[in-house]
Amino acid sequence: MSYNTFVLSSPSASGSGRVLSEVPKALSIDPTRQRRAHLKSRAGCENCRRRRVKCSEETTCANCVRRGDRCQRHIRSTGTASIPQMPTQTPSSSCRLKDTTVNLLHMKLFHHFQTSTRQTLLCGQEAWGYVLQLSFEFDYLMNAILCIAARHLAVIHPGDTTYGAIAAGHLCRASSGLRDELSKGGSSIHFDAFLATSVLLYYDTWTNADYFLPQQEDETSWTDRVFGFSSSLKKTLLTGFERPWEQPSVFRQSLMKNPGDEITAAIKTSPNMQAEYENFFSYHRPLTVEMLNKLPTNSVDKDRIDSGSRSGHISQTQVVVDPAEDAYNPVVSRLCVILPFLSQGQSPGSTSSPDPSSMMPLLAKFILSFPLLGWSAFPTLIERGDSHALFLLYHFYRAVRVLLPQEDWWWAHKRAAVAERVLRECLVNKITAQLKV
Repeated sequence: MSYNTFVLSSPSASGSGRVLSEVPKALSIDPTRQRRAHLKSRAGCENCRRRRVKCSEETTCANCVRRGDRCQRHIRSTGTASIPQMPTQTPSSSCRLKDTTVNLLHMKLFHHFQTSTRQTLLCGQEAWGYVLQLSFEFDYLMNAILCIAARHLAVIHPGDTTYGAIAAGHLCRASSGLRDELSKGGSSIHFDAFLATSVLLYYDTWTNADYFLPQQEDETSWTDRVFGFSSSLKKTLLTGFERPWEQPSVFRQSLMKNPGDEITAAIKTSPNMQAEYENFFSYHRPLTVEMLNKLPTNSVDKDRIDSGSRSGHISQTQVVVDPAEDAYNPVVSRLCVILPFLSQGQSPGSTSSPDPSSMMPLLAKFILSFPLLGWSAFPTLIERGDSHALFLLYHFYRAVRVLLPQEDWWWAHKRAAVAERVLRECLVNKITAQLKV
C-alpha cells in the first residue's frame, strides 16, 4: 500500500488563501529514517532464527562455530521419502535422523562413498550396500559414511584442505550420536548400525596420521590410537551388549573370517624361518640400529636355532614369565604371518609369492584387524615407551608401508609411512642413549 504526502502552504502576501500541495514522492522520504534494504535469510539455522541474527547459511554457520552450538536446520517438505525396510531390528523413533538438512555437499560425499570409497574398504561390497541403506535410519551412521568419504577425497585432492575440516565435523557428529545411542543401553541399539559405525570410525583412526605422536617432549610416553580405539571397541562390545556374538546381524558375517589362517596356509612358512623371526624379536635381545634396517634371512643355522629353542624352553620352566614379555610374544606371532612377504625382497607381486590378486585383500584385512586382536596389555607397553614394543610396532608399520601402496590402500599407507619415520627416530635415540650408558 502506498501513501501520498501533502503540505498546506502559508497565506501569501497577495492575500490568497492557503494552498494544499502534493509533495513529490522522491522528496517525501527522510533519508535518516529510511530502512536499509537487505536479503532475508531463507535457509538460516534454528539457533540464528531464535536469536534473530544473520545466518551465513553454511553447513555449520559461522555463528554456531563461534558459540560452539550444534547447527540445525529444518527443510519444509510436502511429502515423505520412502525408507527401505531393514532385514533386522526395527529402529525406534529416537534413532531416526535428527538433522534432516541435506545439501549438495552431503549428496556429493554420499555419492563418492557409494561409487568409489566403499570399493577400497574391506568387508565386502554386499555388506556396504546394506550399510548404505541402513544409514537412512541412523544419523550417526550417515555421518560416519560422510566422514570417510571426505577423508578419501582429501587423499585424492591433497591441495584442498576443506575436506579435512568437513571430515572432522562429520566425525564429531558421528561420535556424539553414537555415544548418545550407547547411553540408552544395549537392548535398544541396532547392532548392525553400531557395528558399521564403529568400523568406519576405526578406518578414520587409521587415516589420521597425527594420532601417532609422543605425549611428552622427552618421548617417554607414547600413544597409538589405533590400538587404543581397538581396546575401547572390544570393551564396548563386551559390556554394552549381552552375548554380542549371538546378536542378529548381517554386517557381522563379513567380519567373521580370520584372514591369518588363509595367509598361513598359502605361505607355509618353514619352522626354521618362524624360529628365526622369534629369535630376532626376542623381548630380551638387545636392540641395535642395524635391526631397524633389515629382517632375518632364510640362511639359518638349524643347530643354533634348535639349541636356542631348547634353552628358551628350559628357562621358561625355571622362572616366572615377565608380564611385559607375556603381552609381547603373541604380537610377535601375529606379525610373523606377514613378514615372509618382505623376506629376501619378496612382495605380494613377486613371482615366488602367491597370486597377488588373491593375497592382497587378505593381507589388507589381516593388517586392518591386527590391532583388534585380544592384546589388552600391549597398548600399555606402547604408552609407557617400552623399547621392544616400539621396535615391534616399527616393523609392523614398515611392513604396512611396503605391502599396501597408497593408490589402493589410501587409509593405511600415510599412517604407516609417518609412524615408521617417527618410530625409527625414537628408537635410534633410545639405542644411542643406551650405548652411552
